Amino acid sequence: MLILILFILVSSGCTKVRENQIVTEPRHFSCEECCREHLVVKETEIPEPDKHPIDIEEEKCINIANTSNIEMGNCALKATEAWFKEIDKNLMTLKQILPSDKYAKIANSQKKWESYIKSEFDVNENIIFYKTGTIYYTMSAGQKAYIVKERALLLKSYIQYVNEP
Repeated sequence: MLILILFILVSSGCTKVRENQIVTEPRHFSCEECCREHLVVKETEIPEPDKHPIDIEEEKCINIANTSNIEMGNCALKATEAWFKEIDKNLMTLKQILPSDKYAKIANSQKKWESYIKSEFDVNENIIFYKTGTIYYTMSAGQKAYIVKERALLLKSYIQYVNEP
């Protein structure tokens, strides 16, 4: 999506970065002239973030599911299960590398998060899941996967912070 937006900006004028903002000016001079004066945003300069293996597997599953909403929703549910396993793995790692008093705070936070997730899943099901149409099943499953993924990645970041010198 970002690449598409940048393409539109670049094709509509000279796009440059000025004070951490993207600025598009009308074409009254060539982009080469603009490039000499300012840093130009190029598509190749924007690194694609590394995808997590769970995301890669989910994408493969969705590609196989093609246009079946039910199958795409099932892919999201499989991803949710994988993210829950990732949470468990990250919690075990944190338990091993942290002093018990610091891990106790994470364990307490995890209990509160589990209460939150139950409540959030309940809201999700009552508002989205039970609507008529298979697309809502897929949307519901996708939102659940997203919530669990965020927690797994947060716990992973704690491991990275602990391991920094």
